[in-house]
Amino acid sequence: MKSINSTLYNVILKGEKWSHLIPPCSKGAVSLLANNESIVTWISPKDNTNDCLKHIPVILYKGKYWTLSLRMSKCIYRHVRLRKGFENRQTVHGVVTLRIPQLLLNEKKRTQARFEVNVVCFCGALALPIVWYDFPPLLVYIGG
Repeated sequence: MKSINSTLYNVILKGEKWSHLIPPCSKGAVSLLANNESIVTWISPKDNTNDCLKHIPVILYKGKYWTLSLRMSKCIYRHVRLRKGFENRQTVHGVVTLRIPQLLLNEKKRTQARFEVNVVCFCGALALPIVWYDFPPLLVYIGG
């Protein structure tokens, strides 16, 4: 977690203050962070409030805004799945912001790519590789 100079940013969507005694970056806070998007405040640079790709998720702790670490983001947004047609934008209270932090989205995409399944279809003498997602490995034989 790094401290943010709040004078350089506009608050786009205000989250709740972290009111627990343990710091949010500690390992003991994992259960308190799990699926708790309400504590995340989204901020944007003062000169660029319209581009939601520039929005930064932070947490208000001890009167200062702090950036979320990747581990904290994974805890908070663990329930978000990348399904077909996933769009990393959402509208909350009339404000368009990111669904999950961009760093976490990149990490989820990288992890998802490791689980891509290659399916080989044998059509007579030809072997044609076909890529499908979210299916168990299959070996299909078509022809005589």
